[in-house]
Amino acid sequence: MTADQIPPGQIFVIGDSHIGLSDGSEKPVNEWLERMAATKPKALYLNGDLFHYLIAHRKFLSHSVEAVMRKFREIADRGIEIHYVEGNRDFFLKGSFVEQAVSDIAVEYSVPAGKNRYLIVHGDMINDRDWPYRFWRRVSKNPLTRLGLELIPKKWAKTFVDSVEQRLARSNFKHKSRLPVELLEAYGRRRGREGFTHVVFGHFHAKVVMPVGTATVTILPPWYETGEAMIISPESGEFSFVRI
Repeated sequence: MTADQIPPGQIFVIGDSHIGLSDGSEKPVNEWLERMAATKPKALYLNGDLFHYLIAHRKFLSHSVEAVMRKFREIADRGIEIHYVEGNRDFFLKGSFVEQAVSDIAVEYSVPAGKNRYLIVHGDMINDRDWPYRFWRRVSKNPLTRLGLELIPKKWAKTFVDSVEQRLARSNFKHKSRLPVELLEAYGRRRGREGFTHVVFGHFHAKVVMPVGTATVTILPPWYETGEAMIISPESGEFSFVRI
């Protein structure tokens, strides 16, 4: 499907764009955002890990981050909703410049579409027994750590966040070597019992669609590798993948 074949009013979902922080890294995603906006969608859901890592604090505000936030504001001014799902590489988004650039921020969204009900969630927390990951997530995202960023030099703060990110990568499922199918299925069945017909993950860097009980579990392809987006029709409730 090409951009001119996409009807207006669709819902776009992308995950794991992993934009770099160096100058110019924002160009591919900003160009894609402009093409997406030209289709006149209803909404865009960012399913986590927009940047390689995003510390939403003025000490870490780079040119590429500023450029993407500016593009978000431009798109929002055209009447397109932008919903940001917090990923494992997103830090301190609430109350930050990110919140000022998008419609809202949450850890998950319920999206009705036709007779279906979509759950859009990043997926890094589906294993409630991965204690090392949950511990380091709590360490890296709590209010005391945020206060620490205010008090310590930028270089020290970056070193700390880099070390935390490395620990998260080692702990969190080793998802690039093995997809945690059992955990995905268990989570999908549980949320299916809550009335969701579709569970949409990012995080795992693999394009997967599989029926699980009464729901369909979908893993978004990593945008930084494929440029693919999910499109959900608000009328029919069906979805497809497109490159624009």
